Amino acid sequence: MDLNGKVVLISGATGGIGEEIAKQLSKEGCKLALFARREQKLKEISTKLNNDKTKCIFQKCDVKNKDNVKETIEFTQNEFGRVDIAILTAGILAPNPIETFNSSIIMNSMEVNFLGYVYFIQYLLPIMKSQNSGTIAATSTLPDQRGVPGWGAYGASKAALSWLMDSLRAEAKQKYNINFITIKPGSVETPMIEGYYRKGAIQAEKAAKLIIKGIKKEKKIIQFPLSQVVTTRLTDLFPLFAYDNLDIEMMKGHGYPDVEEK
Repeated sequence: MDLNGKVVLISGATGGIGEEIAKQLSKEGCKLALFARREQKLKEISTKLNNDKTKCIFQKCDVKNKDNVKETIEFTQNEFGRVDIAILTAGILAPNPIETFNSSIIMNSMEVNFLGYVYFIQYLLPIMKSQNSGTIAATSTLPDQRGVPGWGAYGASKAALSWLMDSLRAEAKQKYNINFITIKPGSVETPMIEGYYRKGAIQAEKAAKLIIKGIKKEKKIIQFPLSQVVTTRLTDLFPLFAYDNLDIEMMKGHGYPDVEEK
């Protein structure tokens, strides 16, 4: 896929992978529409990226707000006349320790990491159907097949997203020529995982390069880094008795908060 001239919508564009994708796509000659909650940061990024090759627009958007999402997509279409690619990266990572199990943490994670994506898909599909083309790339997570101790809220929201993308992918392609791409990052050094050390974590710049490369190749699933992909998929094959006997603290990872029983 040649990205030159393509209209690319990016959610979660003010940090981590989303910001790096925007920076790299500005060199590809794309027309960019950037969205996130931090309006001032959006303005700063947009100002830097606007050049002879790239026109960059932005608007504040809270992905938990369905009307906000609708407005951002309408804003993009009104400005550029179409949406060729949507790269959805907005997300939150919150520990959900069993000692203080709290449904509000799960609810918030589901609203941002799952329903926020559902809203974008709902309003993007009619546009891309009318174009008979388009790509929706949504950021899930590498360990999306088995729960990880302490990270149930995050994992459940991302697993739900992976399942949704799988359910839509074949039908969207066969009926409407729309590509659904599930992005499954392992550990990436972004503000979201600050304080949580992960062995083998890669820089956001490298993650963005891998995602853009995968979109160009129209891959169905983009997963990385390779060492974590191999480890995770092997672990997925463990029988339950073996998986349940893995070291809990090791699975939670360095930096997981110590909590007291309520």
